[in-house]
Amino acid sequence: MSKSAPTISVLTANRLSDGAVVFLDFDGVWVESLRGAVVARTPDETRALESRGAFDAARNVIVEPYLVEMHESADGSLTPVRFRERVRLGGPSILDDVPGYVETPKPAPRAEPVHAEAA
Repeated sequence: MSKSAPTISVLTANRLSDGAVVFLDFDGVWVESLRGAVVARTPDETRALESRGAFDAARNVIVEPYLVEMHESADGSLTPVRFRERVRLGGPSILDDVPGYVETPKPAPRAEPVHAEAA
């Protein structure tokens, strides 16, 4: 018996206007949240998503649409299988030159106690 769940996918791309990572939702709108993304569970649904991605790419709404394989938990939440996609979902990993980004202050590191060695 296989330990892996059936393969499911969502369609992702980058929005052409600002480069944001987006997902196709049930209304055919490209949104930044994975919540509400259309999930393809069959080959026919997969082909339909790919066709929609090609259509929107041809209209210059998004660039480079592709399917992302997902794990689905018992509560229905989705997690990308590949680490690369989890990073894309989390947002930019280098934020210094992202316009409008304001970093929240981090707590100061705790000083480690210095242990004097016995002489």
